[in-house]
Amino acid sequence: MKKYSSILGSKRILFIVSILVFLGCNEEFLDVTPDHYLTEGNFYQTDEDFDQALLGVYGGMQDYVLSAHFLEEGRSDNTTYDNLLDQGSLGGGRQYGFLDQFKMTSVAGPISDAWNNIYGGIKDCNVTLFYLNSAEIDPDSAKMLEAQLRFFRAFYHFVAVRYWGDVPLLIEPVSSAEDAFALKRNPTSEVYQAIVDDAEFAISNLPLAYTGNDVGRITQGAARMLLAKVYLTRGEYGNAQIQLNSIIGSDQYDLLDDYADIFDPANKNHQESIFEVQFKEGQEGESSNFIYQFAPVGSRGVVVLGPENSPGRNIPTKDMVEAYEANDKRKDISVAYFDRNPSPLYYVNKYNHDTDPDFSRSPDNWPVYRYADAMLMLAEAINEQSYQTGVPFTMLNRVRVRAGLPELTTTDLPDQVSFRNAIAQERRVELAFENHRWFDLVRTGKAIEVITAFGIKEKADPTLVPPDFIAYGPESFAITQDKLVYPIPNNELDLNPNMTQNPGY
Repeated sequence: MKKYSSILGSKRILFIVSILVFLGCNEEFLDVTPDHYLTEGNFYQTDEDFDQALLGVYGGMQDYVLSAHFLEEGRSDNTTYDNLLDQGSLGGGRQYGFLDQFKMTSVAGPISDAWNNIYGGIKDCNVTLFYLNSAEIDPDSAKMLEAQLRFFRAFYHFVAVRYWGDVPLLIEPVSSAEDAFALKRNPTSEVYQAIVDDAEFAISNLPLAYTGNDVGRITQGAARMLLAKVYLTRGEYGNAQIQLNSIIGSDQYDLLDDYADIFDPANKNHQESIFEVQFKEGQEGESSNFIYQFAPVGSRGVVVLGPENSPGRNIPTKDMVEAYEANDKRKDISVAYFDRNPSPLYYVNKYNHDTDPDFSRSPDNWPVYRYADAMLMLAEAINEQSYQTGVPFTMLNRVRVRAGLPELTTTDLPDQVSFRNAIAQERRVELAFENHRWFDLVRTGKAIEVITAFGIKEKADPTLVPPDFIAYGPESFAITQDKLVYPIPNNELDLNPNMTQNPGY
């Protein structure tokens, strides 16, 4: 979707309209409104109005992916945080170091930020869907708009249920303060059913592809990827296989020859991309800043060009760097080394494409779903039903061969367990730093085992020695079943007496 200049304005308009919907029209100053003022009554009128609101929802995904790494990579064994960060970042309100060591509390900044981003996105979907239901616009356009909005509503609910377990299920606008403060947590089974319903509607009403300025919008393939991930998470491997077979059989996607081309800003929305969040470098406010988040402290002028020092987030662990096999072409594309004194370290290199020395911004899109992910998911889904040669090995080996690695055979992987482990390893290195690792560990039931072993290794030989105020101790990496979900943000508990906290927090 190359309507970059529209997204920021659409986000602002959608925010204003959503506030007006929340306040309602009973206030005296809204009883009579000049035509040139924006209200929910005069905004949602035309196809263009609804598309502008939809673009605002797409824009909200920018906010989500810019910070999702905290809870989707930083919680895993893939990444940690720069030990030269200040105490406020590592141990204060942000609690990055505590998050990394599984010692975070319900007042941690990334937790409340995530809740607000996710439920803000759901709210924007619901407000627009509410007015779309009675809109006098082209019926075909209305179906397409609804399908995209329901995809995003499902996507956000899917993130929420994996972050927090039971969560409020919102499929209608919340139109009063009383309703907002009366929200309760719905069982995960109800949330998942709503996700499936929305995803299936999206699949039935979205095209396989777009052309022109619409390239980058949600396609049928993206909706199928969402639904396949839901089914994998739920252990419904046969259903996941159906969706993944449709993606791979659609002839819409293929692996790129060069792994580096996946992340090249000059090659956006390529054949391997199933869905990526759009960004654009420039003054419109549509740029990303991933490299400015991920570059080490003190790397200005070496790693990044712009005027600001980097905050050293999402730093690859030693364990992650060592996970690459010898001669794996993906390693030097994914990570690079900064020989800093003190504390030399690796950093995420996939998104290192800044070109402007005057501003801390870059043009990188964010890959949400891509074809290599679908191939590895299909191999996993088939193997979890029964160990097979043929398609699972073909899917796995195509990904490996592109990386310059030898094919694996039934001699290397003679049974279901060994193949399962090979898929987990391949997903880790192929999709490193793309926000899959934590979810993969949890859904496969490996999180406690893997993080416990990682914690022992990390405390014995740290990626970066933590400062004294967050020094490793007996509670560091002490992961339990309760820690597989995050705490409900403390401010939500304060505002809403019906909201309950997760055990262990």
